[in-house]
Amino acid sequence: MNKIFLAALLSFCVIGTTFADIHEPPKSRFTKNRKLARGVSNIIYGWTEVPTTMYRMGERHTEQSAGIFIGGFLKGVQRAGARLKYGIYEVVNFQKPLYKNSYRPPMKDINYLPYSGYEEFPPQIGFLTTTGYTRGRSW
Repeated sequence: MNKIFLAALLSFCVIGTTFADIHEPPKSRFTKNRKLARGVSNIIYGWTEVPTTMYRMGERHTEQSAGIFIGGFLKGVQRAGARLKYGIYEVVNFQKPLYKNSYRPPMKDINYLPYSGYEEFPPQIGFLTTTGYTRGRSW
């Protein structure tokens, strides 16, 4: 009787200290409202891909050539067109979980391939940022 009681008490202590709860399911970040906001922002601010892509092309290719900026301009126009296309697609279908049965963005992720992938929202121009951290000192 004592051994059974101690074994049960030990198992309850082990079970009570485990953390098996998923605090945030994988699909909970992306909702209908976020999909609609992403689509509207891609339609309105998708043009910001043009100067951002030109700047990135100038950073990657250091020689002084007008071809780099023309190539950046053309690639930026292509990326802005893709944002416009995805924006219209997401605004029209924001009620339906289409991409992999969720509301995730259907574009390639920028974390995978920074120079040819897409961020979820269009890039910001200027010194504004939505990140809460910096690489340097903030004081």
